[in-house]
Amino acid sequence: MGIFSFLKKIFSEPEKTEPIREKIAFSDIENFIKNKIDETNAKEKGAISLIKEKITAFASELKEKIKLVHKVDIDSKEKNDKIKSATNEGRKKYIEFLERFIDTLESLEETKLEKITENINLAFTRFNESSSKSYERATILIGKEMGDIRETLKNFSTELITLFNENKEVIIISKRLSLIESKVSEVKEARGKSQKISAEILALTNKSLEKEKESKEISNNIDKIKNRSEYIENIEKEKAIKLQEEQLETEMLNLKQLIDFKALSNFFHIFEDRMAIVKLYRDNFLFEFKSDKGSRLLNLLNESKLNTEQIYDKIKQIQDKEEEIEHNKNTLKKDETQTLSSELDKINQEVQGFMNEIGWAEKKNEKLKISQNEILKLIKDELDLLDVDLED
Repeated sequence: MGIFSFLKKIFSEPEKTEPIREKIAFSDIENFIKNKIDETNAKEKGAISLIKEKITAFASELKEKIKLVHKVDIDSKEKNDKIKSATNEGRKKYIEFLERFIDTLESLEETKLEKITENINLAFTRFNESSSKSYERATILIGKEMGDIRETLKNFSTELITLFNENKEVIIISKRLSLIESKVSEVKEARGKSQKISAEILALTNKSLEKEKESKEISNNIDKIKNRSEYIENIEKEKAIKLQEEQLETEMLNLKQLIDFKALSNFFHIFEDRMAIVKLYRDNFLFEFKSDKGSRLLNLLNESKLNTEQIYDKIKQIQDKEEEIEHNKNTLKKDETQTLSSELDKINQEVQGFMNEIGWAEKKNEKLKISQNEILKLIKDELDLLDVDLED
């Protein structure tokens, strides 16, 4: 291999190597972020310290050059008074803007590199915009000294730009770490909420299981009662009474067919109160007969002489049947299953309420899970840019 090739190999740029990636678990991420932030803050602090040193040096140099501008004897210049006045006014204003600019830079107290960069840039912009006209007027008769100031400003600006560019990555990493830190807090908060909801779901599930146990016990008790001979006998009695009541209604309707309501209406048409009773029985016979056991109807029939032995016997038969039904009802025992069934319905409603709450809680948890996954993806993407892999 020749000397040229050898030197070329030595002085050529080193081959780029892939950065070594770091792996961390989520449980360690807070310590990792804290250490990285401390590291970045130290770099920012160093950069800010250097910026302030440069500001101090710049201010000192500029103040000396301002003194030189002050010393320029404009009155000795061979120009008319108008030009001298314009130059004097320009010098005065420009120096005011310079001193204000210096005060602004010297009073910067920011602790974040990005913020101090923005404020310095803003100070330069405002100074350039406000001082341009006064600079032009001052340079009419003051050349070298004003040029020196302009050169000092330019050099200072170039130094700051270089410094900012060198620390651009620090600003980017600082912002990235702040974002990751805030998103980690969001994940922790979401996980805390999720754990709380899970605890609520467990508590609701336990309550539901307890109520389901009660429900099963009551159902078993109802089944036991229904299998007893006394209960079955009582149910049969209820069925028989119901059949008697249906037969009684049929008898009442048969009675209605025996009554001549037209004749009754003709007889009582001049008596408003009695006519009202006739209409009530004619239009709603079952209800009215049951309400007074036919006593008002019987009085009307007797008064109008429209009562017959057949009608009388039918009414007596119906009344006797009603008494028999009433007697049979009094012999019925209370249905023990009714209270239990009512309690069972109440418990089943409570169980359904618990199930609804569990369903709502599970939906909340699902939304939190989706939100967590989205935030974790963002964190992973940001960490990836820092050559860090977040392990699940």
